[in-house]
Amino acid sequence: MLFSLGILLIAQTSAETSIINKVPENWYRSTTNLFKYCVEVKFEHPICPQINRGNFGEINFESEFFKAPVGGLTSKTLFQAQVLYEVNRAPVYWLVGLNLTGKKPETMDSRLWAEAQWLYARALFDRHEYQKSLEIFDKVVDEMKGRALFHQQRAWAQFFNRQFDKALGSIVSSESPLIYEVAFFEKWFLRALIEKENCLYADAIKSITEGRKQLTTRKPDPNNHPWVALCKREGLGTTCSRLNAWYDRVYQQKTKSSLDDLDLLEIELKDRLTPGQKEQSSSSIVWPFVGENWKDELGHYSVPIKSACS
Repeated sequence: MLFSLGILLIAQTSAETSIINKVPENWYRSTTNLFKYCVEVKFEHPICPQINRGNFGEINFESEFFKAPVGGLTSKTLFQAQVLYEVNRAPVYWLVGLNLTGKKPETMDSRLWAEAQWLYARALFDRHEYQKSLEIFDKVVDEMKGRALFHQQRAWAQFFNRQFDKALGSIVSSESPLIYEVAFFEKWFLRALIEKENCLYADAIKSITEGRKQLTTRKPDPNNHPWVALCKREGLGTTCSRLNAWYDRVYQQKTKSSLDDLDLLEIELKDRLTPGQKEQSSSSIVWPFVGENWKDELGHYSVPIKSACS
């Protein structure tokens, strides 16, 4: 899900505060349940799409709402941790205390444990602890293989650990027709970076050119987003219109950011391709399959890439 992070209104009635502080049932298992919760709190919550532009005040981290999780892993404490992560205050100390690198407690729900591990992996990545982050990503592949966003994030962790073949394989997994599509705006940038790191400069230029073409010609289609689909199913009128506008806004922002990244990388690559630089390699990336897709293979693809660096 694409979320633009937001903040709560400072001024709220006690009734509104009670609703917002409530933990939605099975929120980490069901997009529908989380959607209904966001409707109930009028989307004025960091864990929801921020469709109410201009209606937010300053963040008050002293409020009860931003209370850090305490104790063991439950649906409530994971929700508290997720909220803090959404406002760039991931409770890493609490996540460490759960011993998420160890064996899952026998009585612990497998999905809840995996969700906590995924959150921990993202928090470690944000702290540039790439090796530890990837170790956690790798632990939850089988549980999270049906989530396109998981494969996208894991691809970046693999890249920073120089596992280039596996990072390319994660791109393949993220775009499998067997799972719900999530736009991967950074795909071409990541692919070009991998090619650059392997001195395949001409290939990287081709990836940038193709990425720029894809990013500029594809138009946002809010109807493909599950939140918009749920909203229309419930017939929520103006809420759906605001969700559409939010989706378009986020899509355009991410497109522009990715295009800017491609532009900067292209400048660097063209410098490397000036006369006197290393001759470009003619080798190319070989994608792993054409034809059938198998769900048990998701998260385990690797794409052979031969380095041309001397």
